[in-house]
Amino acid sequence: MTDRPQVMLTFDDGTADHFDVAHLLNDYGLKGTFGIVTDKIGAVGFLLRETVSQDMKDMGHCICNHSNTHSWSGNGQPKPGVPVLDKDGLTADYLEAKKMLNDVGLHGDILMLPFGSTNVTGPDHLQELKEEFRWIRMTIGTPVPENLGWWAMTGGKRLYPSGYNDPVIGITAAADVRHPNAVREAVDNAIACGSLAVLVYHRVCHVVGDTMDVTWKRFQQDIDYIADRAGAGEIDCVTPLDLVGEK
Repeated sequence: MTDRPQVMLTFDDGTADHFDVAHLLNDYGLKGTFGIVTDKIGAVGFLLRETVSQDMKDMGHCICNHSNTHSWSGNGQPKPGVPVLDKDGLTADYLEAKKMLNDVGLHGDILMLPFGSTNVTGPDHLQELKEEFRWIRMTIGTPVPENLGWWAMTGGKRLYPSGYNDPVIGITAAADVRHPNAVREAVDNAIACGSLAVLVYHRVCHVVGDTMDVTWKRFQQDIDYIADRAGAGEIDCVTPLDLVGEK
């Protein structure tokens, strides 16, 4: 790993379109980090087991944990139809997915929290999760490395130092039709500052785009831009394994 600026491309939920994403990234020589909801594997609209455990893994992507059932803590804005679990239930849900993924040679100990920071009920809960998972992606938080004693679950989305290997990280930007330039601006800022940008995508094949579900055209424009910057040697595309190492 070099000391160049970095970008991490993360994809939530394990939807079927992420197989096309994996191929596109592979064509460009980029690596993705795909968070799988294990209870949804093989369901309509989601990835197949063999796709996850063989094809995408063989391309060199990081296939990791986005929970078993994509449940929610109940904190924040109502989410109709989403299962609600308490702290112990959420932890058990993440651990079930961890075992399922580890059993097939994937990275169950790399956790991308569904609903981000709202699914951590407090510092004690986070400490429990850190004992079970090597790397945790929230949405906001970790304004400075925890070893400085200033860790908090509040704060905005931001850039991180290149090579940032703290076990807990937030995000820099999420792809969203309401903010069409957010991804490319985050990449530009990472290059300008010599930093790491953590980007989040959900579905990327919406017909017209709807909040965080973007169109394939919009997604491909983002990836074209990132691939151009990477090809020019301005930024490296990384996964959590580049930061915390293989276990």
